[in-house]
Amino acid sequence: MLTKHLIGSFLAVWLLLPGSAALRGQVAEKANAGYRTKEDRARVALNLDSSDRAEHQKPRELLASLGIQPGETVADIGAGVGFMLPYLVEAVGPGGAVIAQEVQSDFLAKVEKKISKEGWQNVTTVLGAERDVMLPKKSLDWAFILDVYHHFDYPHETMASVRRALKTGGKLAVIDFYRSREHPRMSAERLQQHIRLDRDEFASEIESAGFRLVRKFDHLPHQYVLVFDKE
Repeated sequence: MLTKHLIGSFLAVWLLLPGSAALRGQVAEKANAGYRTKEDRARVALNLDSSDRAEHQKPRELLASLGIQPGETVADIGAGVGFMLPYLVEAVGPGGAVIAQEVQSDFLAKVEKKISKEGWQNVTTVLGAERDVMLPKKSLDWAFILDVYHHFDYPHETMASVRRALKTGGKLAVIDFYRSREHPRMSAERLQQHIRLDRDEFASEIESAGFRLVRKFDHLPHQYVLVFDKE
């Protein structure tokens, strides 16, 4: 059986090999198939901000389990249309800051409308790129990635940019779906197509980009949490 160290080393080499899937990109092509057109994204947006999402996602419990503190700066990477923003604003308090980062400009426009409507003074937006989150160096106490990591087409390069954005002592939280467990709103076939790797394989992939896994636990029966430090 391969040790965790050997698995991580293998992934690190694979990610850097010329012609590897990571360098070719599109490793999440199937996961991103429903985001290609403005009409596709409009349909996705309805689900991202649906009225019942808080009930099944349990966002307050999730943030409490992470231990995000008042006064901290958190980037919601892949913020979508801003579902998590009210809860992140609540967690960091008026002395903290929240950055809503997104690669889809039409999603980000919806986020900006929400910020204006709510009157949040400590929330800003950043338009990212497919290989770079475009966040300032050493600006974050937390990078928060909810149900988004499996959409990264260039995971190694993207996570390297996340690492650069974290302060010394900063943390990364990745919350995603198990590939191997039943999902209440996704068929087993779609789950296998949509999520390319399972929890421990994703953890090793992220560690190969310069992170150290410090905690892992389940948030929901079908959803896990990985917490990392910078190496």
